[in-house]
This record gives sequence, C-alpha cells and structure tokens, in this order.
Amino acid sequence: MDIYDLLRVLPLASAATWFVLAGLQVYRDRIHTWTETFFLLSCIFAALYATWDFLFFTAGSINFAKFAGLMSTSSAIVTSLFLLLFTVVYIDRMRRVYWSFGVVAIAVLVVLWFFGLEDVVQVGSLWIPVYNEVVFLVIIAYIGSYSLGGIVNLYRLHKIVRKASPALAARTRGFLIVFALVIVLGLGTNGALGALRSNVPPPFSTLALVIAAATIYTLYPGSTQRISEAVRRFQSRRYSIKASFLTFEDGTLIGSKARPGETVIDQDLFGATLDVIQNFMRTSFPILRGKSLSSISHGTYTLVVERARHTYLTVVLEGEETDQLRRQMRDLLLEFETNNRAVLAQWRGMPAEAKGTDSMLSAFFAEAPLL
Repeated sequence: MDIYDLLRVLPLASAATWFVLAGLQVYRDRIHTWTETFFLLSCIFAALYATWDFLFFTAGSINFAKFAGLMSTSSAIVTSLFLLLFTVVYIDRMRRVYWSFGVVAIAVLVVLWFFGLEDVVQVGSLWIPVYNEVVFLVIIAYIGSYSLGGIVNLYRLHKIVRKASPALAARTRGFLIVFALVIVLGLGTNGALGALRSNVPPPFSTLALVIAAATIYTLYPGSTQRISEAVRRFQSRRYSIKASFLTFEDGTLIGSKARPGETVIDQDLFGATLDVIQNFMRTSFPILRGKSLSSISHGTYTLVVERARHTYLTVVLEGEETDQLRRQMRDLLLEFETNNRAVLAQWRGMPAEAKGTDSMLSAFFAEAPLL
C-alpha cells in the first residue's frame, strides 16, 4: 500500500469516527442545549469533511473532483465555526453576538465558491486542488483564527477543571495538547502545500481522526467523574437557585423544594398557574403547538423548565441560566421517570407514590465535592 492508497482509506476512518460521535450524542439524548447542538453539528460536519475528502480523492471526472473539493473545503470551514461556538458556549453561555462568527463563515464560503478553486490536477491516482492564492490565504487565516479561539477556550476549560479534579485535568490537558498539535500540523501541511501549489498530496481531514480519538477519551470517560459537572459547578456562581418544582403533565404538583430562608409559595397554585401559562401560549400562538415552555423571566428571576415524557421540572433562579444547569435538570428528570415508570404510566394523582422526589429536588441545593 503506497501513500495514495493510504490517503484514500484514512478519510473513511475519520468520517466513521465522527459519525459515531454524532450518533452517541443523539443516542445519549444530548441534543437539547446550544452546547450539545454545536457539538453535534461539529461532529456531523467533520464527518462530512472527511467523506468529501474520500470522494475527492476517488473522483472519476474532473468536474466531480472540483465539486467534491469545494464541498470538502466548505465542510472544513463550517466545522471550524461550530467547534469555536461549542468551546465558547461550553464554558460560557449562548449570546447573540456569537452569531457574528457565522456571518464571517458565510462570507468566506461565498468567496470560496465564486473565486476559490481554480483547477484540480491528478497526481498518481489522486486529485490535488489548485486554489486561488489570495482566497486560500483567507481560508487559512479564517480556520487558523477560529482554531486559535478554540484553543484559548480549551485552555480556559482546563483551568476550570484543574481546580476541581486533577484526574479530570489530565484529560483536558491531553485534549488541549492534541488539539493544538493537530491544528499546527494541519495548517503546516495542508496550508503550506496548498499555498505552494505542491504536487505532494496533502493529508486534509486525515488529521481530524486524531482529534476525534482525543474527544472520545476526554468527553466520554469510563469513570463517574464528568468534565461537564465541573463546568456546571464553576458556572453556578452566576446564579442562585431559590426553589425547584416537579410537576406531572396534567398540572399536578408532585413535589417542591425551597432554599432555606426563601418565602414558601402556594404549591398547588404554582402548578396550576404554570400549566395555564403553557396552555395559553399554545392556544394563542399556533406555531408553538407541540412545543413546551422553556423559561419565563421576570426582573432578575428566571423560571427554567425542562420536560420529559410524563413530567416537567421547574427551577426558580436569580441570575443567568446555563446549558450545564439544563443538562443536570434533564438528567435528573429522566432518571426520576426511569425509577417511577410504572407509577407515572398509571398516574393517580398521589405524589406519595413517586419515589426519589425529595432527593432529586434537593440536588439543586446541596453540592457534593467532585473528588
């Protein structure tokens, strides 16, 4: 097997790995928050980047080779965008200003499709793209700057995790090093070879296979410790949870918990009022039918709502909600429904029949050490 055969095979391995990561996100129900959405899209477009590389390398005609080359580069541009958005939102929260990153990406894509690819040449059994030099430098600068932003965010993540757990910090440190090396090597090979218009075939998406492997090791550990949990506890300084409520889908309040010292509200009135608000929104706005209430804000207070199959969980907080808080809410809610599947399937309106209600609601006020 020569280098040409190897370059044809490796993009398929890279694509398969990234598609597996995307499948794991969907299987684990990690598709509800901005953080999860951006990571899922990063996996999908990284997989498409590798897939189009394979199709480019094995194209049977010059026209299809040009199209596959444009699709491959476009996928790399979009992947860089979503990786940046994932890293920044993972340790922060989604803000409208971040959509400006997408505007820049769209502009680079337009330039690529209209002026970027001048020709493709065949070397051995592989095609090699010939880019417009100015456009190619713009693309390299775009990918380099977005990748540098991702590296900075990963370093911030490592600093957060390092304070919580040395074991978790070892994983984030390894991922940071791998990601930085792959970016440097990727720009140093794909970028240099493309800029010099060399006849040496570039590795393209092959190096993304290393990032995929490091991602699996970092974000899907076999231990009970989770990086997302360390980040959530760091972000919890931005808000103060005042109360939590668990409600059945018919509006029946199953249980509630308030922070000590907070004013206790009428539990039945709360459940009924929240149900009325949701029904009003669905009735008044047909476009919202089939949707559920996500949050209600009033002054500095926010009601954050997460829904499962039979129940929904509401947390009252002062400050800014975060994706990691919503992930905690959904995980606790799904675990509760799993433990009470039979009771909820034949609900009789008796909260005492549900097990684990108090411990689930109390989890928002008691922070156990991570170590």
